[in-house]
This record gives sequence, structure tokens and C-alpha cells, in this order.
Amino acid sequence: MKNEILSPQQGLILRLAVGLVFGLALGALYDQLDPVKNPPVLWMQIVVPVLTLGAFIIWASAAAMRRISLGVWSAIALGLIALIAWNSLAHGDTDQYNPFFLNLAFLIYPFLFIANELVSSGDQAGKPIAPYALYFDEAWKRGVQLALAGLFTIMFWGILWLGATLLGFIGFDWFKTMIQNEYFAWPASGLAIAAAVHLGDVQTKLMHAFRSLVLGVLSWLLPVITLIGVIFAVSLCFSGLEPLWRTKAATASLLAACIALVLLINAAYQQGDEERPVHVVLKWSARLACGLLLVFSVLAAYSLYLRIHQYGLTPERFLAGVGVFIAVLFGLGYAYAAVLPRGRWLATIETINISLAFVKVAVFLAVLTPLADPLRLSADSQASRLESGAVALDKFDWRVLRYETGTYGREALARLAKSGKTDAIRAKAKEALAWKDEDRWDHAVAEPVIMVKPEIQRLHIVSPGTALPTSFLEQAFTSDDWESICFKESKACDVLLLDMNDDGNAELLVLDNRRLRTIYEDAGRWKIAPIFFIVDSDDVTAFKAGKVKPSKPQWNDLDINGEVQTASR
Repeated sequence: MKNEILSPQQGLILRLAVGLVFGLALGALYDQLDPVKNPPVLWMQIVVPVLTLGAFIIWASAAAMRRISLGVWSAIALGLIALIAWNSLAHGDTDQYNPFFLNLAFLIYPFLFIANELVSSGDQAGKPIAPYALYFDEAWKRGVQLALAGLFTIMFWGILWLGATLLGFIGFDWFKTMIQNEYFAWPASGLAIAAAVHLGDVQTKLMHAFRSLVLGVLSWLLPVITLIGVIFAVSLCFSGLEPLWRTKAATASLLAACIALVLLINAAYQQGDEERPVHVVLKWSARLACGLLLVFSVLAAYSLYLRIHQYGLTPERFLAGVGVFIAVLFGLGYAYAAVLPRGRWLATIETINISLAFVKVAVFLAVLTPLADPLRLSADSQASRLESGAVALDKFDWRVLRYETGTYGREALARLAKSGKTDAIRAKAKEALAWKDEDRWDHAVAEPVIMVKPEIQRLHIVSPGTALPTSFLEQAFTSDDWESICFKESKACDVLLLDMNDDGNAELLVLDNRRLRTIYEDAGRWKIAPIFFIVDSDDVTAFKAGKVKPSKPQWNDLDINGEVQTASR
């Protein structure tokens, strides 16, 4: 057998065979994974993702790699998927098992995609590192193929269900029963995806045109996000970082911005300005975006550092750290490419993209295997913080070790229970070990309550000649309560003093946009009434003019056995 690329016909046969055989195997296994019917079996839980993700590896590479290379790489990829699945099952929470890695192991998707493109392109080029143009063509082609294959499969199943519905109208339910059967659903889906992927390979002009359209649309989104990013960065110079930290989602938001910037910069660059003329707006937008990428990645790193320094490492924060690390590398590399005075426009991006692709594969593989398992590193970090005294015993979140760091966390608890530095640590570790799995949310450490006083500069009094009660201004509310009174995004809220319950004392009506809330005094404390009003724009105008008075309900509520029932309209 010659070590050459499969012909289109041979590629189609291989893809359809994989879709059929793997689909039948999945149909046989998937019913066995129902924990209600059968106890989970480890090898079955490993084989399901191996077949599912392994099929995509073979489908993608069937018409791109030489035969021997395809066989060797497919075997290696299947083995890596099995190793990653075993690691996730052996050290994670088995009750949170997901055959599609919708958990901490989700990085397997970018790992397999990038690794497959590196191997496939290298095999086509006949050397370990292929030309950038080949990497670019193959990666975007696979991405478009994957999207179209998913769309085709959704439409395929939509047609099948339409047919089942139509047949059901005339009393024939056999078709609906058939498509719901695992032995039909999985092979049919496999065949549909295989056919869609193959169509993308043989319809090269169509794929190229669609890819060009996608890149063209994305590239002209770059000036938009660059302008928004510049406004945001300049605004931070005046507002400081505190408003960003108060969102409690600074790292995630900044990382999302970094991902968008990398995607759009590459959509604008494509293969440089030698391949095709690039508009000057895109060129300058790309250079500015490279600088923004560095700024956002550094801010994300600082935000994550503050969080880890305050609360320690958790698996989610570790994965965020992986994203921040890669974002900073992209930021440094792209900023360097943007400021180079000589050479083609952003030409250094090509070397940076190739280098960081290998870095990402290595980092993702380490994170997905025992080498740098987030569960292990997080458990070690939390235990060391407790033993070193970095966190007080009553402030330590034992739930992280017991529930969020898998077997590593429970092993750390067992060690602390046996050889902790103090009797209190040993006793608390024994108590945490005895917690039941179903009580995981009953032991969470409560977030510190932040108290704030009313911001008088944001409260505009509508009632002429009146002032806000001193007791109201001096009372501290929880930040959540005050947020429900007057949103922090609002520049100002209108306040009207009005007796709403005929007790002789004025209550406060606070209007925020179109939401009207009542604040009343009870036993010397101001409280938020459990009701609110939604008003229209005309009512807002009338409220600000003071044209408001209390109105008794036409029909009283009913008290039935001590429970008040309000009439519905």
C-alpha cells in the first residue's frame, strides 16, 4: 500500500464507515450509561468520548493526510482522548460525568482542533513546521467545515422530525419511534456529519467563497471593537479600576475581549497585504487592536491575581489563569508585531501564531492530564494556605476541598484530619470529610455583606420644600438592597415623599427609570416594601411634576386562614 492521500471516493467511504460503525457502537453504549438503569462502568464512560471525538479527528483528516500518517495520528489521538477521559473520571466527581466534556475538561476541544491542524498541515508539507499559508487555509477550512456540518445535521434532524410529525397526523408512529431509537439516531447523525464534512472537501470553490465571506465580515468588525476598546481604555484612566472590579466578572469579560481581538485581528490580517490589498482603516485598526490586546490581557492577569491572592486557587481560577497566560503571550507578541518599524504590515504575526499554537497544545495537554491537573494544583494551594496561616480557620472555604477538587481535595482533607497543625484544623477536616455529597451547597462560605449608605447626590427630590429624612440618609443598607432601590448604572433617581398607608408618616417613592419602589419606616428602620410599580413614559413625566397621590384599591384583599390573597386582573 502506497503512503499517499486517499482519493475523494476512498475518503468518502472511510468517513461514512466511521460514522456508521462508531454510531452503532455509541448507540449500544449510550443506553448503558443511564445511571438510573445501570451503575456506571468506567471503560464505557471512557469509550463514549473516544468514539465521539475520535470520529471528528478521522473525518477531518481523511482527505488531507497520507494513509500511514492518518492511521498513526488517529491512534495517538484516540489514546490521548482516552487518557484525558480517564483522568477526568479518576480524579473528578463521578456524579458530574459528562461524555461530551461539558466540565473542567472542555479544553479538550481547542486542544484536539489545534493539534489536528498542526499534524495535518505538517504531514501535507512533509516537514514538522508547515508554511503559514497552509496552516491558515487548513484551520479556517476546518472551522467552516465544522460549522456547516453542524448546521447540516440540525437541518437533517429537523426534516426527520417534520416527517415524523406529518406521519403522526395520519396515525403512523413507527417513524417517530424509529428515529428516537439509539441504534438509528447515532449512526444517522454520524452519516450526516460525515457526508457534510466530505462535501466541504470536494466543493473547494464553495468553501473558499464562504470562508472569504466570513473573513470579510469579521474583518470589518475590527474597527468597531477597536473603537469601543479605545474608549473603554481611556475611560479607565479617569474612572480608575474600582468600577471594573465591582462587576465581579472583570477577568472573564477581559478574556472574552482578548479572544475577540485575536479572532478579528487574524480575520483582518489573513495572509498579509501581499495576498490582497488591505484597506488602511483595517491596517490601523489592527495595530491599535494589538496594543489593546496587551492592555486587556495585563488587566485580566492583575484581576485574576487579586482574586487568587484573596481567596486562593480553585479549578475555575486555574483555567482562567491558563487563558490569561496565553492572552498575555498573544498581547506581547502582537504588540511587538505592531510596533516593528520595518517589514511587511504585521508580518511577525505569522511566526507568533505558529509558535503559540505549539505552546497552546503543550499547555492544554498538561492541564488535561495529571501533569498540571487543575484539581490537584487547586487542592494543594488551598491546603497550603490553611496550614501557612494565610487564611483564618473560620474564613476557610472547606467546601472547595470537599466538593470542587475531586479526589485530590478529599485526600488533602484526610491528610489534614490526620496530621493538621492544630487540633481545630484536624477536627474541622474530619467534619468536612463526613459531609454528604448531596449537601454540597449547604456548606458554602457566605460572601461578606457590604453595607452602603444612600448616595444623596444621586437622589433628586421631586416634592417641593421637602428634604429626605435624616434617619434614612444615616441608615446603611446592604449593597443588594440599595441596588434594588436605585441601580448603580442610573445617574440619578427621583424621590417623592408621600403617605402611602395612612399612618400619618410620609413614605419614600423612588423612581428609577420606569420602576417605582416604596421605602417605609418601621420601628425606627427603613425597609423596602415587597411591591413595586412599573410606569410608562407619561407617568414618569407626571411623577417628576409631583402629580401623584395615593389611591385606595377598589377591592380589598382576602385573608384566607391567615394567608392574604391579592385579586388578579
